[in-house]
Amino acid sequence: MATSDENSSALDDRPSVATDYQNLRSLEEGDEGGPSIWRAPPLGQSSWRRVCPTSRLVLVLMAACSVLTLSVVALGFQGVQLSSEKWGTMEAIKSFNQTVWTGLMGLRSKRNSTGWKLKSLEKMLADHNEKMKKANKLFQEQLDTLQQDSKSFHCELVEMRSNGTRSGCCPKNWLQFQESCYWMSSGTFSWDNAKRNCERKNSHLVILNSPEEKRFIYQRKRISFTWIGLTDVTGDWKWVDGSSYTLNREDWQEHQPDHWYGHNLGGGEDCVHMTHNGEWNDNHCSRSFYWICEMELKG
Repeated sequence: MATSDENSSALDDRPSVATDYQNLRSLEEGDEGGPSIWRAPPLGQSSWRRVCPTSRLVLVLMAACSVLTLSVVALGFQGVQLSSEKWGTMEAIKSFNQTVWTGLMGLRSKRNSTGWKLKSLEKMLADHNEKMKKANKLFQEQLDTLQQDSKSFHCELVEMRSNGTRSGCCPKNWLQFQESCYWMSSGTFSWDNAKRNCERKNSHLVILNSPEEKRFIYQRKRISFTWIGLTDVTGDWKWVDGSSYTLNREDWQEHQPDHWYGHNLGGGEDCVHMTHNGEWNDNHCSRSFYWICEMELKG
């Protein structure tokens, strides 16, 4: 029986379930107005804190802040470096522009100097050419004088040797070719008046006997029409000295001579003149053209 009482007493000494729960509540909530000794974490928070406790979060945040700080510092350093490089680039560009500008100014100065030198050279050349022209003109005048004096001396020598029977040279203002002298008119006459003018000069209208003489007269005659000493007023082509002329088509313009009567001047065309290109044409003898006189040297 004693055993039974002891067991019963032992059972009475164990805390009851209600007592345990009450003690747990008291530990959880604490006395009224006092601090809480321990509180069971919520189910969700307890698992997170077990995985990532507070101290670890602090370390992670500190590490992140350090990384951000280093990144900001690095970016700032790069910004300073870029600013320095930008400044250096700008200085280099400024220096390059200054060099280019200096070069351009030098080229412009050289160009202006070269232009001034070219103008001076052109002026010198113009002055030199003018002096050369004057010198050539003076030389030509002296040469002409010398040639004239030589011709005069030759004429006098010929006359002395021939006892005055041969002149040996042409009168003044006459041109000499082979054994004849030629005079070019400065005005215009009809063919008959031109013929009489030559006769008063002890000469006659020019007679063309050779291709060389034709070329000489053509090169020295005036540009306009010029009478020559050929006519068919008697019905046959004759020179003024009475010698006959055999028609040669190479002497004439195309379709000439034609003895044209449509000029309303009376009669046909019986007198011959040289045209602009040296070919011949028959025309009315009353028309006024330039003329050429020929004088044979005395022999």
